[in-house]
Amino acid sequence: MRYLARCVLLFLCLWLPSLHLGAQPAAQPPFSERQLDQAAAYGPLFAFSKAGRTHYLYGTMHIGKPEYAVPDRALWRALQDSDALLVEIDPGERDTLTELLNQAQRNAAGQWRLLTEENRRIMRQLAPREVSAEQLRRFAPGLWLSQLAVGEFRKSGLSPDYGRDMQLLSLARRQGRKVVALETARQQGELLLKLPAGALNDWVRQTRDWQGDQAEAYNQTLIQAWERGDLAALQAMIEQPGYEKFGAWMQEVMLDRRNLAMAEGIERLASAQRVFVAVGALHLAGPQGLVRLLRQRGYAVKAVDRS
Repeated sequence: MRYLARCVLLFLCLWLPSLHLGAQPAAQPPFSERQLDQAAAYGPLFAFSKAGRTHYLYGTMHIGKPEYAVPDRALWRALQDSDALLVEIDPGERDTLTELLNQAQRNAAGQWRLLTEENRRIMRQLAPREVSAEQLRRFAPGLWLSQLAVGEFRKSGLSPDYGRDMQLLSLARRQGRKVVALETARQQGELLLKLPAGALNDWVRQTRDWQGDQAEAYNQTLIQAWERGDLAALQAMIEQPGYEKFGAWMQEVMLDRRNLAMAEGIERLASAQRVFVAVGALHLAGPQGLVRLLRQRGYAVKAVDRS
């Protein structure tokens, strides 16, 4: 569990690449009426409307458990009432993984130069035994740190394959709905694979420091906050005592700046069709979150009753 806690926040605001290929979500539609009625209502779901057209905004987590596979009835109905699914990026798009790997190689030398000597040693200690020092430095540190997290999540039964966005993408494609990415693989790669020095060094130190019971408790608290749709609790957990540069980078770069661009894209795409927006739950929270930004753009936004 040692790699989980400091990366789970990223799974609430960024699709992290998994180099593990071939796994698929366990449950596939069609779902029975009983399954829909009995499914737990995970994650925050809002309706937002303007000019007589209603849309939906759902806060996802980009990893999940097998029990997340079946949507609750309200979530299912919201997707049925939408013309298009809007996601951060579409992992199924051609060349997405190739682009991310190419960026990891292009940025490798510059990112490794930003690490302190101590953090270079930590990276060598964290790396899988079969990876040589030369191989390690071939890719940006952010790629290795994210893959360590993905691997540990899989051991715990959590996987990107069960992330709610992956489930919604599968549903939308089977139903013939349009899928639109709000960002590109290149844009997300620039975030994960080209960090400023302070944030990158904080991330490496945090990876070393957060272990055992501390990491497990933080991880479980965060996942439970997402499951019950508690945006205030999620927002409060962004602060990283002792790793202030990493926390500030996450808030300003990973969330606030991207939220402004997302809100603009959502408004443009929602002007001519009904949209279902599925993005990491942290994008909905806080004073610069999508809930508030959409209200500022004249939308009436309210939580969906899922009882």
